[in-house]
Amino acid sequence: MNKCLSLFFTAVFLFASWAAFSPSAIEAKSLAGSYKGTAVGYHGEVNIEVELNNKGKILSVAIDDKHHETKGVGTVPIEKLSKAIVEQQALDVDGVSGATITADAVRAAVADALKKAGIDPKALGYVPVVKKPVDRVRFNPAAMPEKAPKTDSVTITDAKGRKVTIDLPVSSYAISTMDVIDYIIPLLGKDAFNKLVASGESGSRSIGKYDRVYTPVVGKYLEHFGQISEHNAPFDLEMILARDPDVFIVNSAMGAHHHVGAIMAQLEEVGIPIVMIDVPGKSVRTSAQKTLEILGKIFQQEGRAAEVVAFLDNQYDLIASKISKITEKPEVYYEFRGYSEVFGLTQTSKRKGWGDLIAVAGGDNIADTLLVSTSKGKGGRGTLDPEIILQVDPDFIILSACGAGWMDNFPHDPAKAPSFDIVNRTGWRDFKAVRNQNVYELAHAMNRSIYGFYACLKMATIFHPDEFKEVDPEAVLAEFFDRFMMVNSSITHWVYRYEGPEGN
Repeated sequence: MNKCLSLFFTAVFLFASWAAFSPSAIEAKSLAGSYKGTAVGYHGEVNIEVELNNKGKILSVAIDDKHHETKGVGTVPIEKLSKAIVEQQALDVDGVSGATITADAVRAAVADALKKAGIDPKALGYVPVVKKPVDRVRFNPAAMPEKAPKTDSVTITDAKGRKVTIDLPVSSYAISTMDVIDYIIPLLGKDAFNKLVASGESGSRSIGKYDRVYTPVVGKYLEHFGQISEHNAPFDLEMILARDPDVFIVNSAMGAHHHVGAIMAQLEEVGIPIVMIDVPGKSVRTSAQKTLEILGKIFQQEGRAAEVVAFLDNQYDLIASKISKITEKPEVYYEFRGYSEVFGLTQTSKRKGWGDLIAVAGGDNIADTLLVSTSKGKGGRGTLDPEIILQVDPDFIILSACGAGWMDNFPHDPAKAPSFDIVNRTGWRDFKAVRNQNVYELAHAMNRSIYGFYACLKMATIFHPDEFKEVDPEAVLAEFFDRFMMVNSSITHWVYRYEGPEGN
């Protein structure tokens, strides 16, 4: 009897155990609820809340609107990805070109929330972004450029009309953004880096990119380098004072002339002169040359500066001579940082930057008739009603900052070709420009760099292929690099062309 009871209770125990851990019991565990996740975006944390049903299906992805991602460029991927993740029940959904960091943050935050619900996000196609380790260079005081005895001085008139006296020779210098060094490399060669002690960051995060390109050529110049701003301005006064440059060269881009005013008195008090330069300036046709002339005097390289100026003058003269014979110009629409859901800014030819470059290249900028005389455009830039652009039906569409990076053509790095998402706007695929694949994206930094001549030359050959059939812009660019830079022209992807729905 006792043996029978023992067998009976054993059977009951085993049944109860099976019932408690059977698949049906596990399935019965509801996942329903809201789960929070966090990841770091471009401008801080991105916090989300994921709602699941009892089987773990994603019902919604809500983003805390207190994030600091860039309006437009950053908020569009947030909206698109949230919707796509729910629709496709997957995390490996497409983002938006030009907002990679924000899109990655949204995916990572959703993955974080799913983990808290006990769901492996990899099952939904999530692949964590593995950031390459940063090879941080420790500051080495012994590597600082040696201060040479001052034996002379020069007084120059800078781009703001200020008279500035600089003691010579210049042993060290600082610049407002890293890309300003492209005006100094042709004058000093390796010493452009050997004498550089500080720079601000630019929108394309170029400090690290210049490091990757030029350190193998010139050595570890970052040992005596200090970053003085996160994005051009405001400037880190303490860092500038610590590096003690003989001169601080400040470009006008992104309001740096205005921002430097906040620290001008302190720098002048300790004897650090500030020289203002202005590129792209009022005209791309002359602004780079004026900058080179100023820098030639500062670095006592006026002869070398004259060589570079002559090269640039030749290119602009060539363009002007051919454009002057053309009676019919194609209609061109330009847009900065535009996507299918985000209408970016356009510029008239009266505005420094791409509007000016398009005019130099012989394009009839459609923004001129729509914005120059309007209060909305303030004579320079603004957004255009897409309906109006549909009516005009431009021959060419020129884009910048819509996905193409700057100095990002590194071996083994993933391709970053733009998606030309802008053609997905309602009715835009019927444009002449889209049908004829006359939609181009140019590296945005060209509009304010020493390479503006190439942008103008390239667009001129695109707008007027017959008149410029004997001109090879790539060969001209290669010659410029060969004569004046220490690397070749493969440092970046300069121009992309929309290749139709099959090619993009």
